[in-house]
Amino acid sequence: MEMLRMNFSSALLFYEFNFKTYYQTLNKIMLLNPRLILIGMAFAISANSNNALAQSTTTLTLDSFVQTKGSWSEVRDAWTDPIHNQLLFSEGKGNVLINTPTKKNPGKDIVSLENFGDIELSLTYMLAAGSNSGIYIQGQYEIQLFDSWKTITPKAGDNGGIYQRWDDLKPEGQKGFQGYAPRQNVSKAPGIWQTLEVSFQAPRFSESGGKTQNARFNFIKLNGVVIHEDVELFGPTRGALKANEVAEGPIRIQGDHGPIAIQSLEIQQMNFPAPKISSIKYQVYPGAYTQYPAIENLENGHSGDLNSFEEFQTGVSGASLTKFEGNIRILETGSYTFEVEVPRGLGALQLGGDSGQPEFKQGKIKVEKTLSPGEIPYVLWVSKPRDWTAQGFFWSASAEGLWPVKFSEPVISFENSTDPIWVNADETPVLRSFIQLPNREKISHAVSVSGKSGIHFSYDLSTNQLIQVWRGAFLDATPMWNNRGNGVSLPLGVVTTLNMGESLLFSQDFTPIDKELKSSGYRVLGDGELIFDSKSETGTMLSDHLKLMDNGQGIVRNMDLKGSGQAHLIKVSAGKQLRKISSNLYLIADTGVYLQVLSEGVSPQASKVDSEDGIFLPITSKLSYAILF
Repeated sequence: MEMLRMNFSSALLFYEFNFKTYYQTLNKIMLLNPRLILIGMAFAISANSNNALAQSTTTLTLDSFVQTKGSWSEVRDAWTDPIHNQLLFSEGKGNVLINTPTKKNPGKDIVSLENFGDIELSLTYMLAAGSNSGIYIQGQYEIQLFDSWKTITPKAGDNGGIYQRWDDLKPEGQKGFQGYAPRQNVSKAPGIWQTLEVSFQAPRFSESGGKTQNARFNFIKLNGVVIHEDVELFGPTRGALKANEVAEGPIRIQGDHGPIAIQSLEIQQMNFPAPKISSIKYQVYPGAYTQYPAIENLENGHSGDLNSFEEFQTGVSGASLTKFEGNIRILETGSYTFEVEVPRGLGALQLGGDSGQPEFKQGKIKVEKTLSPGEIPYVLWVSKPRDWTAQGFFWSASAEGLWPVKFSEPVISFENSTDPIWVNADETPVLRSFIQLPNREKISHAVSVSGKSGIHFSYDLSTNQLIQVWRGAFLDATPMWNNRGNGVSLPLGVVTTLNMGESLLFSQDFTPIDKELKSSGYRVLGDGELIFDSKSETGTMLSDHLKLMDNGQGIVRNMDLKGSGQAHLIKVSAGKQLRKISSNLYLIADTGVYLQVLSEGVSPQASKVDSEDGIFLPITSKLSYAILF
């Protein structure tokens, strides 16, 4: 197993198993993501590490590719002005790859020297305004990298799209076919780092060379949101390196269309050998058990041998406890994670000769163990303490470089599976609900607003703060309305959190000021446009006018503060990395938004207090600015 990495920050991709019925629910929801977890790591694992389990890694520099002369270079940082030009700017020397083609130097595609088969890939990249690039998996299947900042309905040629195949022999208008558009546009503005995560299964071939199985994208995530899932590829996309498909091929990055910067590219090869159940014996004990029983007191039911867990039938109409035991064949030393779950029941798992009484548990049981090659004994307990209408339980194994292997799964779905409830923005463009913050706190008096330009925002009536903005679909109200509900609605696109319900007004030394501004309601003026009114008992009044921009770039905020008579600061966004792009445009790099100051003579500043993170603007009476995202 190898990892291909380009970056000054390292990360490994682990794919955590989701059970079949849970996936069925997610497929209905469409945009909820497979549980792909990006785990940050400080340093790469050395190929010469003394750790016996460490797998070799390959860190690629630009020299690891071919055709890198001309427009490609390595820099420390990159940025752009998304409004006024279509160039990428850079500074310093570092590990960020940048491609800046010009008419005199049109640029070339770069192709990795190493070939790959099954992989999970993570790419962090930046585009300039109007830029067009792409990444070819195996040099054959292109995922489009395109400036789709203001697109409402994406096509196959938009950011994250699976580019179409091509046949010159077909009639005009039909030459391109089998392209796949993203489910929604969750692109970010030019000059903001974006992430692409890909799970790819290579095509399979017989010994004679004939293709036996098509290539497949298990999923593609753009900026943390699933935009493709389980897409079968019937052949190479347009512009592939070869006309025929291959078992292994290079990573190719398009370089002759437009500027692109790459902060990181990580590839986890999914070639770790899977463990296998080599033997299964079972013994059924009738009765209801919620904890480990006294073995000598158990009443025997029936027993036998199985070739697979699919063959198992208890033969008992009521509650039962079943003991499975046998061996798991391990082919390569590694750190394995085994997960068991018994729907509406309890389970316990012992591996490798573990002794003692296992703890019976409801819900997911996770056992992590380092195993060497050989036959590893297991004992699995499955307790169903009440009458059942169907058989089955979940059991899976996973490891780094190994897609989850399912040993067993039930024939019924979870009882709490439910169809999603999405808010139709055309019918309900403004919705009151709770908002769940990233720190798990809830905002109880929130308003979420949709715009026809495909962007949205949430506002906290308690603090008069702009809480979050996002691009894509509107709201999932399943938690709010399903069953008894908990009042929470969830944004469906790529979300940027600006505030966590902090106070609106701050003093010049960044100390929060409580003016006791209480909401007196809001007025809907039009599509994505509202005025939020509030006042205090001392006579201070705030008229807060927010409008989503028709061109889809972001949101404009016009604030009118009366009766205060003092100079204050307001917190515009979280973050401390502030870069001036043009006369009134600033990039808040660590939050991933632009701040455009519309009031003359006003400049933003980052907090100078360690305990207060944020970007602030001064206000005495009136203030206007825009957040572009």
